[in-house]
Amino acid sequence: MRYMILIHSNATAERAWEEGEKTDLDAAHSALFAELAATGELVDGNELDIDDVAVIGRHHGEPVATRGPFTEGTEWIGGYYIVDVADRERAVEIAGRLAENKYSPIEIRRIMHTPPTD
Repeated sequence: MRYMILIHSNATAERAWEEGEKTDLDAAHSALFAELAATGELVDGNELDIDDVAVIGRHHGEPVATRGPFTEGTEWIGGYYIVDVADRERAVEIAGRLAENKYSPIEIRRIMHTPPTD
């Protein structure tokens, strides 16, 4: 089963990374990427840019791209993993190892439609 692990972030987390925890964060992600690649469970993953963002909405019936408005809140999606694992419990175990959960939630969602494998 494929799951998307959405890594939320916030200002508190960003400050912690800037104040010295970034090395540990990067090392943890590197190790997790290597492990998941070795086991064949990694489909994709990446950090998401928090400055180069577009929100697509409609204005007078026409699609418009803007820098906002954003949903109410103080968190954003900072990155993601897509994993192909045996079950939900394995996805939970992987997400639980992410350093970000010290500061903000990690969301796990099953991917409903996946392309057929060769």
